[in-house]
Amino acid sequence: INSMFSFQFAGLNNEGLPQFINKDGEVASVLDFQNNENLTDYLKHEGSVNPNISVGFSNNFTYKNWDLGVLITGSGGNKVRLNPVFNSTYSDTSIFSKSHVNRWLNPGDENITNIPVVPDPSAFQRNANLRTVYNAYNYSTERVADGDFLRMKNISLGYKFNNELVEKLGLSHLKVKFQGTNLFLLYSDSKLNGQDPEFFQTGGVALPITRQYTFSLNLGF
Repeated sequence: INSMFSFQFAGLNNEGLPQFINKDGEVASVLDFQNNENLTDYLKHEGSVNPNISVGFSNNFTYKNWDLGVLITGSGGNKVRLNPVFNSTYSDTSIFSKSHVNRWLNPGDENITNIPVVPDPSAFQRNANLRTVYNAYNYSTERVADGDFLRMKNISLGYKFNNELVEKLGLSHLKVKFQGTNLFLLYSDSKLNGQDPEFFQTGGVALPITRQYTFSLNLGF
């Protein structure tokens, strides 16, 4: 339940196209997606997509009139599928990921990169199955990362004004507070390349976790 399985990536060929281990244990650039028997014999079980570890740390610090609150959260023990950003064809409006910078460009690059080539039209004449090849690459072992992360969930900084100033203003107390939520990741797998590990499987119409900033003014009369 909630397990992740992947096609076994076997590097790029001399044309920069992905290769995989097929059902016969051979290296091939074409996989039979219609084969529904014994899939787990040649798919790799990556692990669970659900974290089995959850952690949290919170503390408050005070100095004179200042107070600082910190909340760090995290989880781990799971696997995350990288976003399926590779395709066999692209248009003028396509947006490329950072990974494409390291893509295969010339023969021999298969020895130094696992990012496939952006195929030209002639590639389809040599291999009519490019669409399935790139689809398999998106769901291969090469496109899996650890889901472990630590996030700076919340930081709040407050200042309480001195009684002398508060009394002059005719108040009983006066305090200002600035708070930031979901500020940044302290740790995540470098293979994510900027992808948020906590956003995995949240739904196609869900929005990524965004930063939020709040300023509050507390007055007492």
